[in-house]
Amino acid sequence: MWKRSFHDFLLKYSSPLIISITMEQLQKTAKTFRQVCQPKHQITDAVADDVNNGVFADTKQFKCYVSCLLDIMQVARRGKVNYEKSLRQIDTMLPDDLKSDFRTGLEACKNAAKGIKDHCEASYVLLQCFYKNNPKFIFP
Repeated sequence: MWKRSFHDFLLKYSSPLIISITMEQLQKTAKTFRQVCQPKHQITDAVADDVNNGVFADTKQFKCYVSCLLDIMQVARRGKVNYEKSLRQIDTMLPDDLKSDFRTGLEACKNAAKGIKDHCEASYVLLQCFYKNNPKFIFP
């Protein structure tokens, strides 16, 4: 609980220069997120790595793995995009060279899963949309 509150505090009250992270830090954070979601959903490294090549496993486990990651990253909550929070995270935390493309992807995909009731399926649709609409797409 404390981590989430502290994270929200930083997003709300810190300047972008203070908490923007490097690509190396972003990769370390992504690895930590994967370590939480991969075992929980029984996803192999190969399947997880394929995402950044546009290969998405069409299985319930993979779709729920994606949902887990989007939830941890606070991009979405149970398949519904956290648009305002995601914009703040892009602006304050991502390296400058990624910001514009991530904003474009978020804008294009904010309603992509609207009406999909299953949160795993909705997250899968969001992932595909983000990949299609962000030329600098990266995913843990």
